[in-house]
Amino acid sequence: MQFSRSVLTLWGVLFASLSLAQNASNETNKPGWSASINVGNTKNDFGNAQERSISLRRHTPLGSIAVEQLNLNRFGYSDSALALDAYPRLWQGAYANVRYQHAALPDLYPGKSWRAEVYQNVGGGWELAASRDHLGFTSNVKIEGAAIGKYWGNFYAQIRHQRVSSDGSVGRGDRLMIRYYDKGHADHYLEANLSSGRSDDFSSALLAGSRSNSRGITWHHFVTREWGFKVSASQANDSSSAGGRARTMGVGLAYRW
Repeated sequence: MQFSRSVLTLWGVLFASLSLAQNASNETNKPGWSASINVGNTKNDFGNAQERSISLRRHTPLGSIAVEQLNLNRFGYSDSALALDAYPRLWQGAYANVRYQHAALPDLYPGKSWRAEVYQNVGGGWELAASRDHLGFTSNVKIEGAAIGKYWGNFYAQIRHQRVSSDGSVGRGDRLMIRYYDKGHADHYLEANLSSGRSDDFSSALLAGSRSNSRGITWHHFVTREWGFKVSASQANDSSSAGGRARTMGVGLAYRW
């Protein structure tokens, strides 16, 4: 089987991140690990969908890398996937998120998907980011994104623009996210987000367009140094679907050592 140059590059970065993590673990007496389990339920007019994920992550001074197991049940169908997810540190003021996901018998998840995003601190509390995602469904989906964020006090705000394209259709969307770190660090925060988008279908002579929007909130909190949790709720509306309103609730539990 032949792999595209992008996928081979992604695998190279992932394995390089794993090598860096191993080297860093040999240089510190306090290696860091974390494990988490997350469960979410989405309900719309057609029924319910449940998704579960379990992850194990290795933290080092040079970044982190995790292996994840995902399971999805929707409308009587079920699917599972495995993923590698890395956050390597790059040059001064920069880091990346690199992810590869594979479903052996794809039904709901894409057979193969990957993403890469680079973040750069440009001073004054400002942060820039650029991303690219590839979802290997029957019709491949490509997502290109750019974001700008700002830290001030205990707050962080980010606005992100994305362009989504697949065979015969293209979409664009914007997302605003605001976080409040009530204790001044990432162990404790409240988040609110709002997004809107438009997609156009050029696969027929009759141009079809649709609009969507969503809003959500998240509470992330570590009760002790080891144990933490996350609770989230969101609502989305899609004009292209008769049952276009969907509500999602999610809970997560994390342990680190």
